Amino acid sequence: MTRLLMVRHGETVFNRERRLQGWLDVPLSDFGLAQARACASYLAISPLTPVDRVYSSPLCRARHTAGAISDAVAADLTTDERLREIDVGEIAGMAWDDVAHEYPRLMEEYRRNPAATRYPGGESVFDVSDRAGDFLQSIVTAHEGKTVAVVGHAIILKAVICHILRLDVPNHRRMTLGNASLSVAEVAVRGGDFHGRVLRLNDRHYLEALGLDVYSEIH
Repeated sequence: MTRLLMVRHGETVFNRERRLQGWLDVPLSDFGLAQARACASYLAISPLTPVDRVYSSPLCRARHTAGAISDAVAADLTTDERLREIDVGEIAGMAWDDVAHEYPRLMEEYRRNPAATRYPGGESVFDVSDRAGDFLQSIVTAHEGKTVAVVGHAIILKAVICHILRLDVPNHRRMTLGNASLSVAEVAVRGGDFHGRVLRLNDRHYLEALGLDVYSEIH
């Protein structure tokens, strides 16, 4: 089986302001940088190492989090476009309250079927799930029996977890992944299907110990 250490990026100012980020390249805040370093420091001394490789979304908030981890565990870092956050299209940079006011039909559709709702000019969660499955297949094949770190965003990481547990995509809404949180899973591919288990979900104990634990789910 392949072990995955899945880390959500540290906090950004947009997270704090509860604005949708999508594919906007919003950097980590100073607080988020401290969170990234705390996660990296924990992984460096944890029994979860050694790490064969670190994979990251190319967006800088994930890439800088991954860079701290890569340095701490002495593993090469590779960016992968499939790990980008959900593309929210035209509403990137907006707060949810503003979206509700300016896009009432979108919000009505979202309330009915959030996983299938495609953001204007962007993606749906089902779209993200497709690339999450493709990424997972390639990683498990390339790193069988190894441990890899995967640094990304809330929706893409939850989509990966749904694939590992063979859950329907809408179940992503039942999970919480805080900034700089760690989730650990083991997964294999048998007969073309994923088989795996989640050992940790949304672990933030290393942040709590340093007073760096702030939860945000905004994309």
